[in-house]
Amino acid sequence: MEDDKKTTGGNQQFLLGLFAGIAVIAVIGVIVLAIVLVTGNRGGSNNLSNNQQNQQAQNQPASGPEAISPTAPGVETFFEKKNAQICKEGGKPVVYLFSTTWCPHCQWVKDTFDSVVSQYVKAGKIVAYHWELDTNDNTLTSAKETSVPAAAQAVYKEFNPAGSIPTFVIGCKYFRVGNGHESQKDLNAEAAELKAAIDAVIK
Repeated sequence: MEDDKKTTGGNQQFLLGLFAGIAVIAVIGVIVLAIVLVTGNRGGSNNLSNNQQNQQAQNQPASGPEAISPTAPGVETFFEKKNAQICKEGGKPVVYLFSTTWCPHCQWVKDTFDSVVSQYVKAGKIVAYHWELDTNDNTLTSAKETSVPAAAQAVYKEFNPAGSIPTFVIGCKYFRVGNGHESQKDLNAEAAELKAAIDAVIK
């Protein structure tokens, strides 16, 4: 009987030791995994930062035509298409905004863009379109359009192959994906830069 008790006690101690060892190994594994994940995320952030720095150094957008630093005074957040030829209709530069009705960034800039370009259109200086791609409507007209013309689609695809919104194209020379001053909630700065870019293509 005593031998049986000793054997049983020994087995229990062995099992307890085994479980304790497994628990320790599991904890170490979790710690190692956490270290790997944290290090990997930091590495990813650093790589993204380096990529962004390289992109800024080359002044290249994530996608679209080859670009250079903007050359017009007051134009800061747009890219400038290298060796650009101003696209025109009826001898006037064409200005585009491509957006959607469900995009909050598009809605933030919508009224400002429409107001600014409408002033230039009324003055006979430019032709402008604001295509909402989910409704196929040009918000700058009272009519409700039902399709985006192929020429406008080609411009959108050229300057933003990834299909992001909002996308601005000013005279096929200056272009930008996203708003330039939304993080500061500064619609006045947005309007001022739009005017600077438009003024640069009508000179």
